[in-house]
Amino acid sequence: MARPVDRQHRLDLLDRVVDHLGEHGLANVSYRPLADSVGVSVNSLVHHFGSRDDLVIAALRRSGEIQRQVEQRWLRRRPRMSQADLLRAWWRWINASPRNLAMARLGIEAAAMEATLGGLPRRLRGEQIGVWRLNIEQRLVTEGVPESAAVIEASLAKAMFTGLVVDLLASGNKARLTRSLEVGLARLEQVVWSNAGLSDQQFPAATRVRER
Repeated sequence: MARPVDRQHRLDLLDRVVDHLGEHGLANVSYRPLADSVGVSVNSLVHHFGSRDDLVIAALRRSGEIQRQVEQRWLRRRPRMSQADLLRAWWRWINASPRNLAMARLGIEAAAMEATLGGLPRRLRGEQIGVWRLNIEQRLVTEGVPESAAVIEASLAKAMFTGLVVDLLASGNKARLTRSLEVGLARLEQVVWSNAGLSDQQFPAATRVRER
């Protein structure tokens, strides 16, 4: 008879796997060094997750879940946070610790990895971008941007943000990239303001207070 899976132990173990993959990447993932890194046997990993590909898929989805929980905490504190301010908060979060940056890198790597190299299904790779882009789109619609425009603006915002993270990983130039982010977000805010009927002069006196 198969041993029952301890769900909390599995979750704790999965978080350690996420940290390992964030540090070492997805290319050539092997059970033996992974098991050594997280402090369990190969048999334990197989018991909890099945195949290597199943483990990687579970880890990527857990990484996304962790990040959604972070966003939910922000929104509970500030339910009316704008999409632009939410992206500012994400930028600060990514830059707050090496672990956060590694988690962001993990999603980007998964999205870019060919299925033949990493064994990742196209649908899963698409999730690494698509879920977040759709979230931006939906929030822009709630801010008054027409759906047809929100589709394009969300794609541009997500592409900009992802590109800045890639540049950050390559160059480490936080100051330059933070300034670049502000230029991009100013444009996004202008789109929202124009659809809300606010002028450039009116908006600063409105309601936006940036997350600190």
